[in-house]
Amino acid sequence: MLDLTAPSFMRAPHEQLVRALDRSCFAETRIILFGKVKLVLGHPEIQDMLKDGGRFAVDARNAGHASPFGMKFLPASLRVLSDNLLALDDPRHRELRHMVDGPFRRIQIEQLAPSIRETADQLVDDMIRDGENDIVAGLCRELPLQVIFDLLGFSDETRGKLHDVMKGVAGGGSAFDVVRAIFRLKPAQAALRREFENVRSHPRPGLVSELANAGGDGGQMSDDELLAMVFVLFVAGHETTSHLLSTATYTLLMQPGAAYQFRRLGREARLVAIDELLRYCSPVQMTKPRHARRDMEFHGQSLKEGERVMGLLAAGNLDSRVFRNPTQLDLARRPNRHLGWGGGPHMCLGLHLARTEVLEALSVLFDRFQELALDTAPDNLRWTKRTGLRGLKALPLRLQ
Repeated sequence: MLDLTAPSFMRAPHEQLVRALDRSCFAETRIILFGKVKLVLGHPEIQDMLKDGGRFAVDARNAGHASPFGMKFLPASLRVLSDNLLALDDPRHRELRHMVDGPFRRIQIEQLAPSIRETADQLVDDMIRDGENDIVAGLCRELPLQVIFDLLGFSDETRGKLHDVMKGVAGGGSAFDVVRAIFRLKPAQAALRREFENVRSHPRPGLVSELANAGGDGGQMSDDELLAMVFVLFVAGHETTSHLLSTATYTLLMQPGAAYQFRRLGREARLVAIDELLRYCSPVQMTKPRHARRDMEFHGQSLKEGERVMGLLAAGNLDSRVFRNPTQLDLARRPNRHLGWGGGPHMCLGLHLARTEVLEALSVLFDRFQELALDTAPDNLRWTKRTGLRGLKALPLRLQ
């Protein structure tokens, strides 16, 4: 059984995952709140699972369970958020996604690049002014929050309430830290409901105002659907970007010659490098659960109706059937069919936003600081304890 939270695994997961893949394309692990879970390790098998909505449901209610996540107990604040973009099957998933995908298309995101670069520069300036050197707290967590706040167009009051909650939910703590944060969601939810009322009466620029006043093929979103959508945009996008930025920085500094090579790359080549860093670092280690819609055989594995299955993306990203020399970092790797953004209908909505945020933040760090280096021994670094994520709790750097 794979232990995906062991410190040794977080520091250096590659060899362990390759050995697991050599044994089988399937494995098991234990996850708090879920218990024993079957994992799919192989790249083609993961893709098959993610694309096949006819055999695998995201919403456990479509696979014989009574609740969306297949869990017997959900706090009221979490039940309100359960009908979200990540937890629904088509056709409602497709309708909701169509309502929000416009602002996240590449051509739209490219227009935000200068302001994202300016925000990243300012955050680093603030760190230097305050004598802080931990980029996880000062840059990796703050940049995605500020960018999504601007994109959504929130009032200052709502920003303040959401900022504190999101740091608890997506701050890299344990699963119990997340549970504690979930029970503190009510004040933030109340602030959001007031925000929805305000923008319906007085529309203003921003995605929240657009969604609150939108109709169309999917119909107008209810307040509960708006709540769920906002939290998905925050949590899903924030964690991916924050952990990718911290692990990518760490990897570029630790791999011989990688920082020098990255500095010499142009913008488009840096985007290629970021895809490789996403493959190599795999900050989101696994998919959300899928549930077997019926008893079946899946690539030689017997699955029962309702059985919970998760794709171990970090293992699929090291599958030698797809990647040459998979344990080596190759910043010019092409093609790169990595699974960092997931796959199928639920492929990451904010992938272009995350890539741009990481591109601009890494460019600020490595272009401004030619002698950038760790300010502690690598063995002193602490990694998140949350199953399914790989990120650093802190990353102190010498900003020289």
